[in-house]
Amino acid sequence: MDGFEIEEVFTENGDLLVLSLGFASAGDPLDILHIACGRQRGSRQPPRVEDLLYLERTDQDLACDGREVIRLAARLDHVELALSEEGARLLQLPRLVQFRFGSRPELLAIALAQLKAMAAAGQECVAIDGPA
Repeated sequence: MDGFEIEEVFTENGDLLVLSLGFASAGDPLDILHIACGRQRGSRQPPRVEDLLYLERTDQDLACDGREVIRLAARLDHVELALSEEGARLLQLPRLVQFRFGSRPELLAIALAQLKAMAAAGQECVAIDGPA
């Protein structure tokens, strides 16, 4: 399985919940994946675009919304992202990728807590399988 070692984690808790994972990739030593959603999801079906999870890698040219996310899972020792074929193309990531915290294990708790908040905000594709 493809993956990246996380070097930095940033969060925001304003109108949006944001989790930013900083890592080095083959094309960029300062790559970043931003994951964002609203604090509360509306009940309308199908969901409005603003209610969906939003992922952006480095800039808006590499972005997709939650319709392209199959699963974003917080595991015991990593974060796992499963994308549709279109989501992988849009983000230029593998369809299944692990974000590992081996060199910075203290950052995992921060990422897990933010993913837990996203799941509580109604993001059904976000799963918490590890402690948060």
